[in-house]
Amino acid sequence: MTGRFLREAPLSRCYPADVDTLVLVRHGATVWNASGYCQGHKNVALSDVGQRQVELLRDRLAEYSFDKAFASPLLRAQQTAQGIGYEPEVLPDLIEIDRGHWEGHDGAEIKRRWGKLHKQWYDDPAGLGMPGGESFDDLWVRAEQVVRRLQEEPGGTILAAAHKALNRVLIAVMTGLPSKGVWQIPQPQASCNVLVRTDTGWKATLVGDVAHLPPELRSSS
Repeated sequence: MTGRFLREAPLSRCYPADVDTLVLVRHGATVWNASGYCQGHKNVALSDVGQRQVELLRDRLAEYSFDKAFASPLLRAQQTAQGIGYEPEVLPDLIEIDRGHWEGHDGAEIKRRWGKLHKQWYDDPAGLGMPGGESFDDLWVRAEQVVRRLQEEPGGTILAAAHKALNRVLIAVMTGLPSKGVWQIPQPQASCNVLVRTDTGWKATLVGDVAHLPPELRSSS
């Protein structure tokens, strides 16, 4: 799949036909988040701060009765779904992007060692890949596979707990946004997104919302 295809392909075929509402959340903070380390497939648990963020997220979502809950295979996402009050079904395609050699390094080190690629990645990632990790195109395909999996559900309201990069791309796929600019979609720690099915496709009614968190618990890392 080329970057050109990613930007121009019609996405209406990916809209789930039966699911009515998807509440997509990002996991709470981990120790790696607090240290500024790049985090992808590394299986890092929620920190004490992350657990507190999730408690407040649970209170925020108390108005919802979820018919099904999904989570990434990674512990931090599963702990987030469990903290909201649901034992999730693990959905492998919800896993965060594999950041390869970037994982475990902070932003300054990544820019020093992979500066040109780092800039390209955040300007327009289509067609690019993480050194030793996953390509953006593969992440986009995985997001489409998540939507196809949702098509198998009989309807209702679904909770999905996942990650910053995956969530951004999933929102773009579902709402028809292009790949360029996808990293500008806000996805702070323990944020929530609400996507509602309409006659013409999916509409995001809430994106990257952290109104449930006090200022001292808000972070985008």
